Amino acid sequence: MLKIVQVLLVVSAFFQMVSTVEATTVEYDLDIGWQEIVINEKTANGMTINGSITGPTLHFTEGDLARIRVHNSMDVSTSIHWHGILVPPGMDGVPFVTQPPIKPGDTFTYEFPIRQSGTYWYHSHSELQEQRGLYGSIVIATPEENIKVAQDRVIGSSTATCYII
Repeated sequence: MLKIVQVLLVVSAFFQMVSTVEATTVEYDLDIGWQEIVINEKTANGMTINGSITGPTLHFTEGDLARIRVHNSMDVSTSIHWHGILVPPGMDGVPFVTQPPIKPGDTFTYEFPIRQSGTYWYHSHSELQEQRGLYGSIVIATPEENIKVAQDRVIGSSTATCYII
């Protein structure tokens, strides 16, 4: 039984590589760090992605290959989960389940084919880091779409005003 599972994993990996050979590779670098923020006139130590809350919107087209390097500049471990995105094992961002956590000072590269379209989000799956600011949006266009927007707006449910200092 173990041999069958191993063969299936190898065959699956082969077809996944073949399907992404001609794909456009879209790369992002996400730097996870601590930063002083002000929420409703109160100062707090927030977790940011590339210096902001929310993190940047990641844009892809169905058929792309995503390569996202997550640099952990904090003093605690972190991870990123690609909410709703179809990803291979080891890329799902659930620490101690699908991958080891990203240790302080380390970088982990997530790489997966984009096999769907729509609007999704990414967030930390470590402790309460999502609630402290580690989240962002993902926009995936179909190959047929040729829509260019001047600016993306992430709409949240919080009424708090947040400023990065």
